[in-house]
Formats: sequence, structure tokens, C-alpha cells
Amino acid sequence: MSYSDFLATALEAARKAGPVIKAAFLNRTLQGTLDLKSNTSDLVTATDKAVEALVFAHIREKYPDHKFIGEETYDGATTELTNDLTWCVDPVDGTTNFVHGFPYVCISIALLKNAQAVVGVVLNPILGECFYAAEGSGAFMEAMDGTVHSLPLYGVQPWKGLSASLVATEWGYERDARLDSKLKTLDSVLKAPTRGVRSLGSAALEACYVARGTFDLYWEAGVHMWDVAAAAIIIRESGGEIANFVVVRDESGKEVLDLKQRKFLFVRAVEGVLRR
Repeated sequence: MSYSDFLATALEAARKAGPVIKAAFLNRTLQGTLDLKSNTSDLVTATDKAVEALVFAHIREKYPDHKFIGEETYDGATTELTNDLTWCVDPVDGTTNFVHGFPYVCISIALLKNAQAVVGVVLNPILGECFYAAEGSGAFMEAMDGTVHSLPLYGVQPWKGLSASLVATEWGYERDARLDSKLKTLDSVLKAPTRGVRSLGSAALEACYVARGTFDLYWEAGVHMWDVAAAAIIIRESGGEIANFVVVRDESGKEVLDLKQRKFLFVRAVEGVLRR
């Protein structure tokens, strides 16, 4: 099955939303529409809701029978991830970055089939980077100057060990025992040692930077499906891998990615290693 038409629609929607996000980002201090989610570490603006509505409306024009899951309209009690064709959208990933003027902000759009990502688009309208992929067609990055590059950007490199690796992680908004667990893991990673650890504040972009080859790996505990769905197909089409911390298998015994889990590990493409 070709997913090229679906990818084209996702790219159209992202590019339509990009200027809205960028304009709001540049004028964020004039918005006066900041709301609080669960605490002050997790801020959301009216831009999220406006962008999600814009994207869903654009896609529904072409695919009115598809299902939709979005961060701003998700209801855990009533929203179910099924095997139907489903669009999964994070309208503004990196909302705290958005509020503080840190340019790692993006829109993430994925199409799921049988609860697996088959199309993914991640667009950072601030830095002018667009990552995209469709199952069986490879992964690509469109740069600010309009040039398109196959991923990984620097070609598939050998694995040189954790001591030569640049690792990414995130802290989330929890400030309880879950943060303590993350800090213990980070302590172990730093003592391994690694070359460095980075935290950009956007799960989707950090995962795409693994696909690009900038980060060697990225681990996260606490994200939602809309944070990682698009990046999942982008990294797999780049030759890398994404895995759950807890293995899930389908009826045939094949390991599958469970997007409903909140713990993931992303690893870049490695020379001589075939993705399973």
C-alpha cells in the first residue's frame, strides 16, 4: 500500500499550521492567553487549540471517515486507539519552550494503521526544519533553504560505544518519585560515561535528531502517543529503532510498538545492524 497521498496531506497540514505557530511564537508576549495545565512546568496556550482545529479540518476535508486523536481534544475515558486509520496530532510540542522563546517547538502529525505509525511529519517552523517519512519510502529532512536530505544526515555510522555518544532525555512535568527515578537513570548514564546529555524540551524533535544522527539515542519516560507517533516512523525509516521498555507482542508473537506506553527508547541507525 502506498502512503504517498497521506504523506502529502500531512505535509500540507503542517505547512499550513507552521506560520500560525511561528507568528504566535514571535508575538507570544502579546497573546495574553496563557492557561495553566497541571502545574507551572506544563504550560499551554490558545495556539495549541487553534492549530489542532486547523490541522483536523484540513485532513477531514480529504479523509472524513478517518479517526482523530489530538493532545488538546484527547479524553482518556472516551478516546480509544483502534486499528482504524487514525490521525494523531500534537499541535505544539514544546509548549514550555514556546512560552519562553526557546526555538525547539514543532507540530507533529502521524497517521496510524493498526495502531502503528505509517506516516509522520514533524515541522519546526521557528528553525525551518521539517522531518517526514512514510512506511517503505525512507525518511527525509527539508532544511530551511528548501533542500531535502535523506536521513540519517551524515550516513549510517558505526556504534562507538556510550562513551562516544550524545544522549538525549527529558524531565517531564512531574516533580515526584518519578523524577527521582529519572535522575537515578541519568546518574548511571553519566557515570558510564557518555560524551554528553541534552534536553531540548520537545520529545518529537529529540527523536527526529536521533533519526538525523545528531543524537545517538534518546530515552523518555512520561510521553504520550502524540509526542512520539510521527517520530516513530521517521526514525524507523531512517534505519534506527524505537522500542518500549516493556515488550509487547501481537497474536503471531511478533514484537510491536505500543504507542499507549509512556516509556520509549530511540536509537539511531548503526552500521552493520539491520533494524528488526
